[in-house]
Amino acid sequence: DRPRYLMGVGKPDDIVGAVKRGVDMMDCVLPSRSGRTGQAWTRRGQVNIKNARHQDDPRPLDENCTCPACRNYSRAYLHHVFRAQEMISGMLLTWHNLHYYQELMQGMRDAITGGRFDAFEAQFHAQRAEGDIEPL
Repeated sequence: DRPRYLMGVGKPDDIVGAVKRGVDMMDCVLPSRSGRTGQAWTRRGQVNIKNARHQDDPRPLDENCTCPACRNYSRAYLHHVFRAQEMISGMLLTWHNLHYYQELMQGMRDAITGGRFDAFEAQFHAQRAEGDIEPL
């Protein structure tokens, strides 16, 4: 009969689990903190853009993402600007992470409204179990 708030929950798996248990609202600094430290969240899990495997990778962080960072910049570029300690790296990764979190939350809202949260959760975990895309 009233909203349930959970403070400081951040990882996508934890958010989906909290919503499954009835949490209505939460706050989180993880999308921006992760972005500043070279981490991106994708449908297939976490990507550490600092890793050398991204150095020459022309692909986006997430091929299915519509955020400007994924539409306009490659993993190689994001890797380069992070290694060069350019401020734009944290900005672009944060932008991507916030977009990912917004899409995750919208997907859960739609699934709850449509009475298909269990199917949403199963697909969410199946995608994440695939892991990041194969290196080039």
